Amino acid sequence: MKPIKLVISGIGPYGDRMPEIDFQSFDLNMPILIAGETGAGKTMIFDAICFALFDAASGSYRSTDSLRSEYAPPGTESYVEFTFAHQGRIYRIYRQPSYMRPLKRGTGFKLEKEKAVLYPGDDTPIEGIKAVNQAVQELLHVDEKQFKQLAMIAQGEFWGLLNAKTEERTGILRHIFMTEGYKAMELQLRERRGKAIKAADVLERSLIQYFCDAEAELGSPLAEEISQLQEQLRKSGGIGSIEEMLSLLDRAIEADVPMEAELAEKLAALREALQELQKDLALAENTEHNLKKYNGLVKELAGLRERLADCEKREQQLAEAEKALQEKIRSLQSGREQLSSVPERLAACQQEINALRELADRLGSLQSQQVPRYGRAKKRLAELQEGLESAQSAHAAAMRARLDGEMQLERNRAGILAKKLVAGQPCPVCGATMHPSPAELPEKAVTEADVKKLQQQEKKAEAARSSAAAEAAAARAELATLDSQIGSYMLECLKSGCWLEAVARGEAFAMEIPAEAGLRQLYELVQLQAGQLAALLQKKRESAADLQGRAKRLQQVEKELAEASGRDTEALQLKRQKLLKERENARTAVADREGQRQLLEQLALKIGTGGSGGNSGNDGNDGNDGNGGSREAELAEYRGQLQRKISENKVQQQECQEALGRIRRRRENNLSRRAKIAGLQGEFAAARHEAHIISRLYNLVSGQTGKGKLTLEQYIQAAGFDSIIRAANRRLIPMSDGQYELYRQEKELGNKSHTYLDLEVLDNYTGRRRPVRNLSGGESFKASLSLALGLSDKVSSELGGISMDALFIDEGFGTLDKKSIEKAMEILLKLSDSNKLVAIISHREELIEAVSQQIQVTKTRNGSSLAIELGK
Repeated sequence: MKPIKLVISGIGPYGDRMPEIDFQSFDLNMPILIAGETGAGKTMIFDAICFALFDAASGSYRSTDSLRSEYAPPGTESYVEFTFAHQGRIYRIYRQPSYMRPLKRGTGFKLEKEKAVLYPGDDTPIEGIKAVNQAVQELLHVDEKQFKQLAMIAQGEFWGLLNAKTEERTGILRHIFMTEGYKAMELQLRERRGKAIKAADVLERSLIQYFCDAEAELGSPLAEEISQLQEQLRKSGGIGSIEEMLSLLDRAIEADVPMEAELAEKLAALREALQELQKDLALAENTEHNLKKYNGLVKELAGLRERLADCEKREQQLAEAEKALQEKIRSLQSGREQLSSVPERLAACQQEINALRELADRLGSLQSQQVPRYGRAKKRLAELQEGLESAQSAHAAAMRARLDGEMQLERNRAGILAKKLVAGQPCPVCGATMHPSPAELPEKAVTEADVKKLQQQEKKAEAARSSAAAEAAAARAELATLDSQIGSYMLECLKSGCWLEAVARGEAFAMEIPAEAGLRQLYELVQLQAGQLAALLQKKRESAADLQGRAKRLQQVEKELAEASGRDTEALQLKRQKLLKERENARTAVADREGQRQLLEQLALKIGTGGSGGNSGNDGNDGNDGNGGSREAELAEYRGQLQRKISENKVQQQECQEALGRIRRRRENNLSRRAKIAGLQGEFAAARHEAHIISRLYNLVSGQTGKGKLTLEQYIQAAGFDSIIRAANRRLIPMSDGQYELYRQEKELGNKSHTYLDLEVLDNYTGRRRPVRNLSGGESFKASLSLALGLSDKVSSELGGISMDALFIDEGFGTLDKKSIEKAMEILLKLSDSNKLVAIISHREELIEAVSQQIQVTKTRNGSSLAIELGK
């Protein structure tokens, strides 16, 4: 990787877009110096390159989320654009950090998200943070940390470069020396070894399991041998000799052959004997069956004859039941005729009850609602009359008071005028000059305001009187209306009541009510009529209750008549049919059984004494008396003996069959196990051989052949790292005046394989080696610079995937004296001769004077700026 161009905009101390740094314009045969005062932003150039490539700053104390410049104007974008060459192709990468910028319109801020785009020549651009990061790492074959070790020596990190552990250097050297294949070989061999060992173990476990399933006759010496070997295999888990297993199985299989033949012969003899016993048993059972059948027929005939007699008896009972049912039907029909008029009479009575109840409700409403309402209206009218009289009195009093006030006011006016009269002067009212009796002022004075107040009180009293008069008139009209309505209602109720009484008595209605009868007289007649109606209603209800009872009786009679005429009659008919059928069946059965009995008597069976002659009649003999019972007992005992012998034979057969089946299964199992073991014998031997070969090869590649442990990859990396150290010592020895040389740590190699790439330094002045971490600051920088140059040389010479044609050194010269700086510059100048870009950041005056081509960084109040000096 070789830098071509770098553009920085709004990053770190650079508030605006800086002029692009064209690295191709510099003379690559000389180092480039980035100069400027402390804090000006020299290191930010390295940060920008590292951020562009790996989304990370070059130092350990700067993060990407703080890259936005504090000096950047609102319209300035923050980004880094880096163009570089790698393996003959040109790449350009654009990366923008996340930052907050002011809104273009209005107040507030907007978050600009992080962006990244990689332009690989003419190919399709790669966009997105993760995609670009992955593409850069695949292109350069290093990550951010490895890149700093190879191409950048950042400020304060020289010690880390020099003291990096084996694990950190392994990743870089794996790409440089292309040792991925050796590591992959080790992993593949380890996987193949595991699979081979597992396959051999599976086969071995299968062989052990097959043999452990083998059997031999219990208690035999061969069974003891097999059991001992099975126990040994279970405990050890490994097979000693497959031939021994096969030999034992062959012996067990051969031992079962004569035993199987003997049991088969015994089983055949038992089966033949069983057939003879079963024939004898069948004959005995047949004889016993015929005897039992004859005795059963005799008993069955007796039962059938009893059934026949019972049928005739039940037939007579059925005739009597039919006669009783016909009598019941006639009685129910007579009762139905007597009760046929009850429903009509009940309906008429119910109508009268409903009419009486309705009239009673109306009379009740009259007594509970209308009469009390009339009383309330009458009482209210009396109260309003009293209020009207009171209002009239109050109005008269107010009117008198007003008249008295007006008269008193006139007197007051005359008295005031009389006080002003003078004898001889005319009166302003009558013109007289003589005033013999002038008016005098009363003791109580009345003003016009008092008179007006009295007038208002009179008007108020008049309004109250008018309102009371209106309310009294309205109440009087309401009372008159109620009087008329209630009177009419009472007359209507009385007429309805008289009509109902006449209907109850069966008479025509004729009643006259005096026209001059008042409301009270009508009310008294209504109360009398209510009492009579209540008695009449009770009487009608009693009649209705009696009629309802008769109606229910009529329903019951009709139901019983329907059942008797239908269901009961039909049931009796079905019983008769069933009985006739049963009687016919019984007669047929008697005839059939009698024929069978006669047929059995004709057979050559000796039943009792004298054959069957004594049992052929119908005298009820059951055939079990005399010698018949003895014959049945003998047959039963003989049959029992045969059944016991048959059971014993079957038990012996089952035992023999089980033993024979056990031997056959054992022999078949042993044959199957032997075949499987013999079939796996060759496969197991091949699997064990393959596991052995692969295990030896894996142990060799993984470094497990001796006491030490150094893998093949580690061995190759260590050899390659030695060449890097030799290249580094070509710079370090002259730079340190021959005092220091770097060495790879080799003591206890193998026991601590994770330190095989660790470094130590030889002090030629003392002749002793010591850890590199004990070097001073200046010494560490010299050693780090030498190591970085050695890495660079090795990367350039090897054909690995890493290509670094640039080296950046940040402020490492501050710890060197003038002589060491001169020697370091000589080495860097020689390095530049190889067309490698070497850039140094420093503020040392010696370097500013020695290096002519520079990138000068100037610090101002408004941020830093860049200036390019190409030198002479």
